[in-house]
Amino acid sequence: MPDVTPGPSTRRRDAEENRGRIIAAAREVFAVAGFDAPLEAVARRAGVGRATLYRNFPDRIALGVAIFEDNLAALEALAHEHRGRPDAFMTLLASIVEQQIEGHALIPALLTGPSAPDLQALARRVTRLLAEPLRRARATGAVRRDLAPADVLAALAMLTAVVAGDASVRSRRRRALRALDLLVHGLAPR
Repeated sequence: MPDVTPGPSTRRRDAEENRGRIIAAAREVFAVAGFDAPLEAVARRAGVGRATLYRNFPDRIALGVAIFEDNLAALEALAHEHRGRPDAFMTLLASIVEQQIEGHALIPALLTGPSAPDLQALARRVTRLLAEPLRRARATGAVRRDLAPADVLAALAMLTAVVAGDASVRSRRRRALRALDLLVHGLAPR
C-alpha cells in the first residue's frame, strides 16, 4: 500500500498557508476590534485552531510584527513594480496611508510593546523603498525640491496620530485621506 503521509514540502506549504491566513485574519480583526482583540477571534477568522496560531506566533506582539513585516514586503513589491514611474512616490504614499488606516491600533502597540521592533531599522527600510520614487518626484516637480525622506517619515507619523484610537474604519479613512490631502498640498512645490 502506498504511503499517503504528506511529505515535508506539503507540510511546509500548509504551514505557510496557515501563517498567511493568520496574518490576514489578524489584520482584519485588529482593524475592526483593535490590537487587544481576542486572539481566539483571529484563529477563528483564519480557520485554524489556537495551537496553530500560537505555534506560528507565540504572542500578540510577534503577530503584530509579522503583520508589519508583511506590510513592508508589500510596499517593497509595490516600489519594485512602480520603479521608474513618475507616480511611484504618490502611489507608495497612498499605500502606506491605507496600511495605517487598517493598522491604526497596531503601530502604537508595536512601538511601545515590550519587544518593540528596531525603529531605526524600520525607518531605514522605509527610507530605502521611498528613496528613488522621492528623488524622481522631486525631479519632476511633483513634490517640493527640499522634501527629504525624514520629512516624509514625519508626515507619516502625523498621519498615524490622526487615525490612532478611532474605532471606525470609515472615520479613520475619512480623517486620514483629509490629512493626506492637507499634507500633499504642503508637500507641493511653491
